[in-house]
Amino acid sequence: MASRQGLALLLLVLTTLSGCTMGTFRATASCVGRCGEQYNNANRCHCNDECSQYGNCCSDYNAICVLQVSCASRCGKTYDSSNTCHCNDRCQEFSNCCDDYSAFCVPTTVPPTTLPPVSSFVATMSCASRCGETYDTSNTCHCNDRCQEFNNCCDDYNAFCVPTTVPPTTLPPVPSSPLPVTSAELSSIADDLWFGDVNFATEGVDFTLNLQSYVSNTAVHTDSSSSRLFSYMNENGVLSSPTYSTFVAILNNYIAQTGNTEQVTSAESAENEAFLSEIMKTPVMAKVHDFLRWKGIVPYNEDDFKARLSEIWFGRYSRQNGKLDTSGFEHVFVGEVKNGQVTGMHSWVRFYLAEKSGVFDYSGYVYKKQPGTIGVQFRWGSVWKNLGGFFLGTSPEFDVAIYTLCFLTRPNGQCQFNMAGQQMRIITYSWLDRGRYLASAYP
Repeated sequence: MASRQGLALLLLVLTTLSGCTMGTFRATASCVGRCGEQYNNANRCHCNDECSQYGNCCSDYNAICVLQVSCASRCGKTYDSSNTCHCNDRCQEFSNCCDDYSAFCVPTTVPPTTLPPVSSFVATMSCASRCGETYDTSNTCHCNDRCQEFNNCCDDYNAFCVPTTVPPTTLPPVPSSPLPVTSAELSSIADDLWFGDVNFATEGVDFTLNLQSYVSNTAVHTDSSSSRLFSYMNENGVLSSPTYSTFVAILNNYIAQTGNTEQVTSAESAENEAFLSEIMKTPVMAKVHDFLRWKGIVPYNEDDFKARLSEIWFGRYSRQNGKLDTSGFEHVFVGEVKNGQVTGMHSWVRFYLAEKSGVFDYSGYVYKKQPGTIGVQFRWGSVWKNLGGFFLGTSPEFDVAIYTLCFLTRPNGQCQFNMAGQQMRIITYSWLDRGRYLASAYP
């Protein structure tokens, strides 16, 4: 392991040093800050999960994204036992820092005479911003259209000055009919979603819980918890993220009581579209789309998949009196009142906001399990929810992805899999119309 780490670090240092003075080149030729990004044919090399398959990874892909032996873009990251080395502020105490921890994470003052001016270095050693310039004998190397003829081009002449065409990523063929999904495959994609949730909020860092009373009998309605469940939330750090903010914007678009026709305004439709557009940009949704289209379960085209998501989550149907009074999004993430009780409501973000505003009154917890689910009892006005379960800290895109995955692969029943080393079970139900609409989903 030491030799692999040393080799990877050598490669990383060489790449980083060249990138320090060539911002454009670094942005497209290095994986620093780019691991897991979506494919972009404008980049000269790539840092996603498929680049190894197509042979177009950046030279430091293994060091930055696979071996994780460097502190580049990782300073201050929360401890993760799966990493080879660490970059948090206590790694020196435990002697498990990455070799380049001091270089990336410890502030240093470099004497001004140690390195030549950046502009001088760029002007004499690189073609960054110099393509097609007039020949200048004072330059160490050249970037004009005759430097190849005289064999005096800078080393990065081709990278900056010669247009290249990157072949588009070849995707596997579409199955003629949906393929079965095994339990092992379900567990594998669930792990990918869990560990790929870049907008995950960490308990104890981004939010803090005050569990208070344990509820042993959910049929008994006694408020034994005097304080709120969420005692702290880093709203600026969490809720300002685009997928969170567009999610929150939708929460007030519904009528709580079923049996009332809900008219969707053009502004509300635009909010639905904005939310779907934001989550479709995330690695989590890219992973679940890749998996489901590989199985032939959803449309191959991204826009068509987005339209299917809109149908599943925002398609309207009736829960009471034949009125178009509900949707999957409203039931799962907002909650409804039907026959004198709260139904649905399986979102930690919604619970936090409703509790903060006084709409929900937390009574106590029924369970709290790893890797991050909780069951609570609460009151919405005068109406009780005996037991409501939801994930803790997961992003809106993760919730949509995992519930959509189970809805489409294990509809109308238990969706069982392993995730983050724990056995998980999600229940989903579809509405009557051949599974077009999501009726409910919860952990």
